[in-house]
Amino acid sequence: MFQSFVPNEALEFAGFVLAHSAWIADANRDGELICPFAVIEKDGTQLINFESETQEEAVAKGWASFADARLGNYPWAFGREGILRTSDGEGTDVLTVTVWIPDMQSCCSVVQRFGRREDQAIFFADAPELLIHEGDSATLVKRWDAGGLERGIAQHPQGSMWPIWNASGA
Repeated sequence: MFQSFVPNEALEFAGFVLAHSAWIADANRDGELICPFAVIEKDGTQLINFESETQEEAVAKGWASFADARLGNYPWAFGREGILRTSDGEGTDVLTVTVWIPDMQSCCSVVQRFGRREDQAIFFADAPELLIHEGDSATLVKRWDAGGLERGIAQHPQGSMWPIWNASGA
């Protein structure tokens, strides 16, 4: 049995938003970042872009929108691009989707490492990782059922691109 404190509904929502993030990143070129955005389920599905002068400001606005979602008790997912630093200081490009739905005690994040082929199309490096947030820290979930995430990916209009992005970057 897999150990995960994340409802399948949250993983499906994260999968949909992760597919959307990948679609945008794939259309961008090296050096272009996706504009951080939130998808909320309030009076229908809404997409909110957090355009700002800097990526840091945009990410701060995205995190600020989480408070509104919790207060309003509606599902929230926050997609963005960033760099994950490894213990040796090397950086890896990542797509990150943080998700929260009502009745979750804390939010969780799905992190997908990626690179670019010579033609600038993206490819994924490794499988998505799941993190559970506790205050200012996050814990890696070592074993979890990715089925919900995969269902959410398949629901996105560009979800059929996932196997192509998942192919080797060689």
